[in-house]
Amino acid sequence: MSKQGARRDIAYDNYDLKAEAPEAKVSTVQFAFEFPELLALFRKADEEAGRARDRNRAWGTAGVGLVLVALLYAAAAPVLRDIHNDVHKVLGFAAAVFGFMGTILGLSGLSHASQRRRWLAARWTTETLRLFHFHYIAARVPEIEAAAKREDLQSAYKTTRKAALDRLVASLPTPDDLERALEPEAPEPFSFIDSQFATGPVSPVARDLFAAWVALRFNWQLGYCEAKLAQRATGRKLSPRQQERAFSLLAWVCIAIIVLLHISFVAGEMFHVTLPLIETAVIWTALIALAGRALEDGLKPQREVERYEQYRVSSLVAHQRFGVAHNIETKLEIMRNFEQVSLEEMRTFVRTHARAAYLL
Repeated sequence: MSKQGARRDIAYDNYDLKAEAPEAKVSTVQFAFEFPELLALFRKADEEAGRARDRNRAWGTAGVGLVLVALLYAAAAPVLRDIHNDVHKVLGFAAAVFGFMGTILGLSGLSHASQRRRWLAARWTTETLRLFHFHYIAARVPEIEAAAKREDLQSAYKTTRKAALDRLVASLPTPDDLERALEPEAPEPFSFIDSQFATGPVSPVARDLFAAWVALRFNWQLGYCEAKLAQRATGRKLSPRQQERAFSLLAWVCIAIIVLLHISFVAGEMFHVTLPLIETAVIWTALIALAGRALEDGLKPQREVERYEQYRVSSLVAHQRFGVAHNIETKLEIMRNFEQVSLEEMRTFVRTHARAAYLL
C-alpha cells in the first residue's frame, strides 16, 4: 500500500489522539502524546456531533424531498385533469401538507436549537480539544525535554496539563452562543497557555518528540485531507469531492434531458404529433435539478473541497519547512504557526456550515 493510501485508511480513526504511531510510543515522549482524559471527552463529543450531523442531513433531505413531491404534483396538474375530482382534492391536500412539512423541516435547520447547531457546537468542541492537545505540546517542548527521564516531572506535567484542559472545557461555547467563538475579535481558545522558548540544536529527546509530531500531526492531517478529496469512497463515507461530482453529474443529466425533451417537442410539432407529457416532464426535470441544488447548498461540497485543498497545501508547506529546519527555534515556530492555521481552518468550517440551509 502506498504512503498516501495508508494515510487515507486511518483518516477517520482519530489516530492522532490515540497516539498509536510507533514514534509516539518512545519512552521519552510517550507521556506527552497520550492524554486519556482528553480522549474520553473527545469521544463523547464526537459521538454527539455524528448523531446531530446525521439527523441534520436526514431532516434536511426529507424537507427537500417533501417540497419536491408537492411541486411535482402541482406541475402535473395538466396531465391529471382526467382523474376524479375527489381524488384530485385528496392528492392536492396531501401535496399541500407535504409542502408545508418540508418547509418547516427546512426552516427548523436555521434555529438555534437545530440539529445543525448542535452538530457544529459539538464539532467545535472535538476540534478544539484536538488543537489544544497539540498546541500544548508545542508550547511545552522544553518542559517535555526536561521530564523525559524523570517520572516526578512527567507527573507534574500531566497535572498542569489536566488543569489547563479543565480551564479550556469551561470556556467552550454552547450551541446558543457559538457565534461568539466565530467573531473576528474572538480570543484564541488557548491564549491562556504561555509558550516556552528554546534555543540551540535539536536534542535527542526533541528529535523523538518531533518525529512523533510529524507522524501524528502532519501525516495524519495530510491523510485526512486526502480522504476528503479522494475520487473514491474512503470507508463508508462519500468524500466532498465525490459529492461535488455527483451534484455536477445530476445537473448535466437534467440539462441533457431537458434538451432532449425540447427536441422531441419540436419533432412532434413538425409531424403533428401531440405529446402532452413533454411540458410536464420538462418542469419535473427542472424541479429535480432545483432540489439537487438545494441539497448541494445544505452539504456545501464545493466549499469543502476548496477548504481542504487550501489546508492540504498549508500542511504540505509546513511539513516541508519543518523537515529542513535545523534548529529548535525554527521548528517550534513552524509547529505553532501550523496550529494557528489549523484553528482558522476550523473556524472556516463552522462558518461555512452555519450558513448552509436545505431550502427548496
